[in-house]
Amino acid sequence: MKIIPVIIFACFFVSVSAQQPEEQFIRKHLVRTTMSIVPAYNFKDDLKNVHLNGNLEYYMDNRVSVRGDANYMLGSSGLTTDSIGLKDNISVMLGSVFHLPSKGHFDPYFILQPGIAYTSSFREKYTIGTESNSVKTTYYAGTVSPLASAGLGFNYYFQRFAHLFVETRYVYGRHLSEAPAPVLLQELRITFGLGFNVFAAKEKRKPV
Repeated sequence: MKIIPVIIFACFFVSVSAQQPEEQFIRKHLVRTTMSIVPAYNFKDDLKNVHLNGNLEYYMDNRVSVRGDANYMLGSSGLTTDSIGLKDNISVMLGSVFHLPSKGHFDPYFILQPGIAYTSSFREKYTIGTESNSVKTTYYAGTVSPLASAGLGFNYYFQRFAHLFVETRYVYGRHLSEAPAPVLLQELRITFGLGFNVFAAKEKRKPV
């Protein structure tokens, strides 16, 4: 896995070169957001997918936050002859994030999110003719299907307005369409990158 050394190097570089502020960022009213390209793998159908993901998260305290995600599938590879693929795959998820206790800037978490997906499918059938081969594509109507997702990750708040993140999650669902064969929405997604964070409100300091 080539991305693992990159992640380790990035975290090491930031932790060494950036000046560590004394302020604790992982607390109530923290708002974080990210946008990233997410590679994914469907083990059941041996498909490689790529998604564009954007999310917004609000910390209710330093243990629990609420997060919404939106995903748009950019492309897919690995379809075989006569197999059914997804033309559209757009999903939104909303759920809770549970953060492990931390006194520093390292923020490990576990996430649970239900959601829904709008998906439409197609099937390409190859026929062999006497002069040339031809392809007939059949499109099936789009539908809305339920999703469930669970994952692990961490944020590293190296300064007040930015952080690094790494996350892996498993998405479970099924494309509920009239296609002649079932299309599973199950896949493992891995993403990492740079995110941004602000405080939605000032923390009230207790009188001494």
